[in-house]
Amino acid sequence: MSEPRVLLLFDPEARPQNWNERMAPGEYAVLYSGTQPRVVGREDESGGGVPACTVFGSLAEAKAHAAAKVAEDPALRCRIYDQHGLAGQPVREIRGTQYKGESEISARFRRWGGSILLVAGIMLWVLDEHFDLKMGWPAAVAARIAPLGLILLVTELVIVVEARRQRGRSG
Repeated sequence: MSEPRVLLLFDPEARPQNWNERMAPGEYAVLYSGTQPRVVGREDESGGGVPACTVFGSLAEAKAHAAAKVAEDPALRCRIYDQHGLAGQPVREIRGTQYKGESEISARFRRWGGSILLVAGIMLWVLDEHFDLKMGWPAAVAARIAPLGLILLVTELVIVVEARRQRGRSG
């Protein structure tokens, strides 16, 4: 059992600068949301310590640490990542009962919302095209909602492909 170490999330004085690039294969980092542990002695603009993560030599150690931290502070969320960092999904997430999460767009919303916006945009454009672009407003609305739908769908596709690639790499 190795001693955990604390890494700044971004350290301009270290090489490499990003936390996950300073991890070895097989190590796991715990990142905190809610009440963020900070490194004292290294102040940021607000006068508080700078954001940090805790790195462990095994997944079991990282899980035990995250569970203990959440038990201490129920408003905390701990996400455990491997050396690939934020490029993939967290290996594990442990949330306190009082954690108020940031708003994230769910996969379901990206799929349904993206599909609805893209199809509605195409239908509005076809409607305006049918009337030789004389109405104007359907094409204007279509030009704004269809790209949003496409962005949501492409984002979901990239997330799914990356998750499959990560599973293939680890499996």
